[in-house]
Parts: sequence; structure tokens; C-alpha cells
Amino acid sequence: MQANGQTPKVYDNILQCIGNTPLVKFNRIPDSYGLECDLYAKCEFLNPGGSLKDRIAHAMVNDATKTGRIQLGTRLVEPTSGNTGIGVSLTAAVSGIKCTIVTPDKNSDEKMSTMHLLGAEIVQTPAMAHIDDPDNFMNVTKKILEEDHKAISMNQYSNPMNPLTHYDYTAEEIIDALGTVDMLVMGAGTGGTVTGIGRKLKEKLPNCIIITVDPEGSIIYGEGEPKLYYVEGIGGDFIPEVLDKRTIDRCIKTNDKEAFNMAREIIKKEGLLCGGSSGSITYAAIKAAKEYKLGHGKKVVVILPDGIRNYMTKFVCDQWMEAHLFKEPPERDYPWWNRFISNLNFDSSIPSVTENRTCKDALKAMGVKSQLAFVVNSDGFLQGVVSKDSLRSEATNPKHKGPIDLNEVVIKHVMKKHYVIAENKGTPTVGLASRMLDIAPFIVVVEEYAKGDKKVQIPKGILTSDIVLDYIIKHQDHI
Repeated sequence: MQANGQTPKVYDNILQCIGNTPLVKFNRIPDSYGLECDLYAKCEFLNPGGSLKDRIAHAMVNDATKTGRIQLGTRLVEPTSGNTGIGVSLTAAVSGIKCTIVTPDKNSDEKMSTMHLLGAEIVQTPAMAHIDDPDNFMNVTKKILEEDHKAISMNQYSNPMNPLTHYDYTAEEIIDALGTVDMLVMGAGTGGTVTGIGRKLKEKLPNCIIITVDPEGSIIYGEGEPKLYYVEGIGGDFIPEVLDKRTIDRCIKTNDKEAFNMAREIIKKEGLLCGGSSGSITYAAIKAAKEYKLGHGKKVVVILPDGIRNYMTKFVCDQWMEAHLFKEPPERDYPWWNRFISNLNFDSSIPSVTENRTCKDALKAMGVKSQLAFVVNSDGFLQGVVSKDSLRSEATNPKHKGPIDLNEVVIKHVMKKHYVIAENKGTPTVGLASRMLDIAPFIVVVEEYAKGDKKVQIPKGILTSDIVLDYIIKHQDHI
């Protein structure tokens, strides 16, 4: 590409390329949703590590180095939902600092692989471990810090450099580019982005409306117990210290289906290769712009936190979207395609073990005839799945230091992901099951019921490729 007559700048290292991300105008999305205002995307996914967290990671490490907290032999230990982990790992790699990342196991394999390749040690914790649980990622971090006198944490959740970085730089970049901003929409994770940008914009543009976005299931802007949600990088199960809610005019809740479908639409219509949380934020921005009746000439900015790279096996994948009922399967003119899964002879011989039994108990229940077992609670509701292969894999690739302890309770060793199809919910088809088996070795067939504000599942058996293929062969030409 031509450099427009300018001499390209040479950088001393990749960390100097953090920040000054482009602000790009949306074109087709606003037309699709009938918006009159102008909508702009702050493309934070174009930072070197792929997210806006590169900014705070570099700033926090740089500050710790200047103040003497980081010395020869220091190890960084950072609790993170993923993107800050990549930013810290990147900064540590370039700076020659040892690094350990403690992260919930719901995060994408792509994030884990990126941090590992950058040289970080990865410690994974159960995604749904309560903030008071010793296995919660924050508490695991505290334990590591107590045991290693050379370890320190940047702790993005309380570090003042988190909001200050966005106050001094990200907000100024937006103001410099547009002059005036009528609404700014961004997610809430650590709270640093919305606090920092919000403060600066309220000082310089007091009439600017600050909107934050929180996923359904998060308790940052909600009550009750946290629930599992699939969008990554925003939301949480506790309220971070750096979050100043006084800077925020309104919070909008979004769900996974809204988030992922909007992210896919942004990619298709605007060519912005963003992540799932960008879909949450843009969905909320469209809703807010309409509710506040922002007309011609008004400027709305959305922060697109991270990019597509981290989610190639998640919302980018059609089959993953279909498996989670976020998208309908494609239409196929096959005689078996739309038949209900009740026509399949699923394997009902899978043993169940209660969650307080050990891994050895689970292996004994599997015996020689079964490769996996359902992990259930005392009421018989599905809590997870464990398999011989998942235990082998964990023994080979441990989530934390030391060998796997097969005497631990099995609930701590359930598979990171398994796919479920509820035979009594809607009309699940053979076609859907076959599509799900494109990305999974098996599917758990369950009956799903509401119990209070929660959904519970009773395992009935599994579907495998052999079972579905046998049905296809028999019914390929007729039903």
C-alpha cells in the first residue's frame, strides 16, 4: 500500500503501537435499523494484542516498573476474564517478565493458546465458582501471591491506572476525532473503561449521555446470583473497585442471542472483524439512540473492545450458534432432516455419578463399557459431563501446577464444554443434531424444566455420529 508520501514510522517495539485506534463510521447498520444519528466505532480490536485491554496492561506494568514494584525476578500474576491476560502476557513477553494468568475456564481456547504462546503460565478455574469459593479466580490469585514472595498482581479491578489510562488517552482520542459526542456506549467488565472515558467526557462534554452494557447473568448491574452467559469480556460476578457508577447515565442489559447475532451482522455489513461483546454494545447503542430520539447530526460512539480472532470456534461458527439456539440450522431438502430427534435411538446406558463423588468413582462407574459419565446433583439434575478422554487430557495438560488428583470430587473435573439438546423444548430435529455433531463428539439429550428462576436438566442419554448416520442411511431416500 502507498504511504501517501509520508515516511513510515519505525517503532522500537510492538508496545509503542498500542492506542490511537481508528474511529470508523458505520454505514449499513444504521440504515438497517432506521437510525437518523451518525454511529461511530472505536476499533479497539486493532490494538496489537487484539483488544482495548492492551492499553491498561501496558500502563499498569509500566507504572509498576517506574515505581519499583517490578524488579529482577518479579512474576506478574493477573486475574482476568481473558483479554487483560493477553495484554499482560504481551507486555511481559516484550519486557522479559515472567507471567501467570488466572482465568475462568469458560474463556475461548483461542485466548488460552495466545497467552500460552506469549509465554504465560495459565491457571484455569471453574467459571461458575462463587466469589466466596476458594476456587474462584480471584481467590486462586490471592493464594498464588501468598505463596510466591516474588509475585505481584496488577489487579485491574482495583488499579487506578485502569480508568486513568482511558481518561488520559482513549477519551481524548475520541474527542480529538469528533469534537462533540452526544452518546457513548461501552461495556462494563472491570469498570475501568466506562469510568475513565465517562469522567473525561462528562468534564468536557457534560451533555454527553454515557451508556454502559451488562450481559444478562452478570451482577455488576443486577441482583441475585450470577448465571452463566457466553459473551466474554464484559459483565462479572462482583462489582469492581474501579467502577464509578456516578459517571453512567444508564445501563442496558443484553442477552447472548442479541450480542452474537449483532456481532455477526457488524462483520457482514461493515467489515469490522469484532468480537461478541461488540455486538452487545452496538445492540444497546441502537436501542438507546432510538429511545433518546437522537436525530440528524447527533454523534454516537461505540467501543468495540476485541476482535474475531478469539472466537473462531464460538459465535463465528454457524454450528456453534445453532447448538446454542442463537441461530436456526440451514434448510436441507432431505427426507430425514426435519424429523424430530425422538426418532433416534439415543444411547441411554450412560452412568451417572453425584457431584460429590471422586474422579475414581466416576471411572469405576464408566467401567469398560462406557467412555463418559453424567455428573448430577442430589436431585438428579445435570451439572456436567466427565469422560475418560477429558481426564486423560487434564492429566496431560493440567489446569494448575501438579499432577491431577483423581481423589478430588468429580465436579471439579467436568469437561470445559459439552453440548446439550432438550428433547422436550421446541422441536429439535435430526438435522440440528447432525450439525451439532460437526463440532462435538457427542450430544447430551436432556429433559429441561424451570425450577424457580433457574433451568434444570435431567440427562436421558447421548447422541453420537454413529447413531445419527445409522438413521440417515436407513431414511436417506424415504421416511
